[in-house]
Amino acid sequence: MDWTKAKTILIIAFLITNVFLVAGLVRENTRQESPVIDETYMTQTLAFLEDQGLVLERELPRNIPSLAPMTVEYVFFPAAETADHFLGDDWELTGDNTFQNEVRQLTIINSKQLILRMIEPENPLQNMNEETIKTASRTFLEAQQLYPEGLNLSQIYVGIVPEYHEEPLHKLVYEQTYEGRFIGESYVHVYLNQQGIVAVEALLLKNPSETEQTSVPRTMIDAPEALLRKLEEMLAENQSQLPVVVSRVEAGYYFPLTSDPLTSWEAVASGTAVPAWKIVLKEGNTYYQEAF
Repeated sequence: MDWTKAKTILIIAFLITNVFLVAGLVRENTRQESPVIDETYMTQTLAFLEDQGLVLERELPRNIPSLAPMTVEYVFFPAAETADHFLGDDWELTGDNTFQNEVRQLTIINSKQLILRMIEPENPLQNMNEETIKTASRTFLEAQQLYPEGLNLSQIYVGIVPEYHEEPLHKLVYEQTYEGRFIGESYVHVYLNQQGIVAVEALLLKNPSETEQTSVPRTMIDAPEALLRKLEEMLAENQSQLPVVVSRVEAGYYFPLTSDPLTSWEAVASGTAVPAWKIVLKEGNTYYQEAF
C-alpha cells in the first residue's frame, strides 16, 4: 500500500469533515433567520478548496434556495414520424434506428435521444463570431422545432469532436429550464463551423407545468457544501488539469439518465427531478450534487 497517498487522503477527509462540522454549526445558527450564507463560513470554505486545488472563476451564489422535487416526463420521438420530419419522405433505414437521405443522417436512441448529422454542413456563415454563431444555431433549431419554451444557451466550447469532424467545431450547449432554473439532464447540443451546422444532439423533457406537482419545497444545502461534497470526485477526474477551475455553480433540478440501477434507461418514461447544484468546470465537465 502507498502509505504516503493513504495519509494524504485521510488528511483531506478529516479537513473536509471539520469544514462540514463548522458549516453545520453556522447554518444551524443562521438559516432559521435568513437563507443567506455566513461570510466567515464562505471565506473559510473557499480558502480550503483553493488549498486543495479547486478555484472559482466567479462568485458563488450567496442565497440558499428552497426547491421541491418535481415529476418530469421525456419527450418521445416515434421513429418513422421523426425521420419524415427531419429527412423528408426520401429516406432509407441504414442501421439500428438510423435513417439517412442524401444530405442527412438521423439516429434515434431509445425513442428519446436524437443525433442528427449533416453529410455536408448546412447554412454556411458569412462571418464567424459569437453573434452569428448564436443566430445560426437558434434559427436552425427553431426551423427544426427543437427550440422548446425554456431552452437557454448556457455555454459555448471550441474543440475537435472526431465523430463529427476532423477540424475544431464550436459546440453550443443549450439546457432546458423551468421557472428560471435548469433541468438536467436534458439538453440540445449544436456543432458548427464556418461551413454551417454539422450536427445536433437532443434529449428533451416535457414542460413540468404540464404535470401536476405536489411536493413541498425544502431548503437546499448551500453552494460551498455542494463543492465540498464533490471535491474528491472532481480532483480525481481532473488530475491533469490542476488547478480545477469552476466556471459556474447554480441551483436547479436533476433527473439523471440512470437514476435507478435496477431499471434500464430504455424503459424510463418519467421520474422525479430532485433539487441539485450543478457545477460546471471551465473545460466543460459538469457535475451534479443532490441538495438534501
